[in-house]
Amino acid sequence: MTKTEKLRIVGFLLLALLLLLGACAVFDRKTVCYYTEKVRGFYNEPEQSMDVIGFGSSRMYCTLDPLVLHHETGLRAYVLATQQQPLRATWHYMREALSRQNPRLLILEATMAFRPESEIGEAELRDCLDPLPWGRSKIAIIRELVPAGQRAPYYFNFLKYHQRWKELSAKDFDFSFVGKRDPFRGYVYLTPERGANCRAQDYAGVEAVPLPEENLRLLRDMAALAKERGAALLLLAAPYETVTDDLGALKSLHRFCAAEGIDFLDLNLYYDALGLDEARDFFDSGHFNFRGSTKATACIAAYIREHYALAPAPDPLDAEIAAAYEEWIVKAPE
Repeated sequence: MTKTEKLRIVGFLLLALLLLLGACAVFDRKTVCYYTEKVRGFYNEPEQSMDVIGFGSSRMYCTLDPLVLHHETGLRAYVLATQQQPLRATWHYMREALSRQNPRLLILEATMAFRPESEIGEAELRDCLDPLPWGRSKIAIIRELVPAGQRAPYYFNFLKYHQRWKELSAKDFDFSFVGKRDPFRGYVYLTPERGANCRAQDYAGVEAVPLPEENLRLLRDMAALAKERGAALLLLAAPYETVTDDLGALKSLHRFCAAEGIDFLDLNLYYDALGLDEARDFFDSGHFNFRGSTKATACIAAYIREHYALAPAPDPLDAEIAAAYEEWIVKAPE
């Protein structure tokens, strides 16, 4: 085979790969919370510009509002959360974030610490893998959480979603978000409201339920990584209707954090102080809407002021974030 023929083959393979990656982008699921826009927006933020980064499940992106946190503290934040994000995936999200940013506080929503990896399904894997760009983190998550022989559709999601061709619309061909920053900084702004039956919790008399050992190891690794990078790790628990099913696990998590010296802000213990309106502040039984997250973030901000000496340095982004807060929170419909 001549050198020219070899170059033609390489060129053909590169073109085929580019076409396949383009098809993956077109056929990617465009969900209500379209995680791809949220996660990719993180990569468009100026490097070394964030003070706080949030990780975890949907309760993180419906609880911590970076616009409100900035208003309350001046700290610049971003949320890198996906629906039921597996804790091992969070570990890689955390490392990926720290390769671009030097935050002083990492906040982890703790729900997924209760679930063993054996219970992680395809939907959760898709939600955390599809938004990630090709790179070391995506490959590592696939190799660690997807069984051998099932990985190809995760590397190239076109192999999973190609049957969507009948429902493709103009939105599927709109890639304007690729170079844009998310005005909500990873937070999902929800306006619908429904009643929720939540209340303050008390762990007295609750029997502790053991947490999966692999998750405890990951939490220790996260705390060590944060310390190595000069940051603190704060675990967070948000209220939800069925939290009573998880009280035993939460009690174990409190004990674990106390033993390991990891901070844990459990909003279930601060529920009455949040001043929530159960009829208006929830999007559904397990998540806040923007009204509820505004109150929850104010509580998180107060905790940060009390426990951490984080003095924000002025940045050109501050005016932009303040303007977004004015538009989406101050001027929000009653």
